[in-house]
Amino acid sequence: MAEAGMGHVMGPEGIGWRVGVSIFSFFAAIIAVILWLFFYAGRYNAYQNLAIIVVIFLAFVAVMGAIWASWGLKQRNWWHS
Repeated sequence: MAEAGMGHVMGPEGIGWRVGVSIFSFFAAIIAVILWLFFYAGRYNAYQNLAIIVVIFLAFVAVMGAIWASWGLKQRNWWHS
């Protein structure tokens, strides 16, 4: 761990893995939509395909919310100081 007096800027705790998971889950959601549309969408009607895409989007939002909400709760005192 770097000391503050050494010229290193300390970032918010635990942000690195959250950024990594955010980037990974974004591309995973895009890949899931592409795979769905190219390989599975033909068997279903437009409304069913739209529902699947919405479910993929909601899963992405749920992952983002779960990851970043915990970080936000830890950082809430920073805004008041």
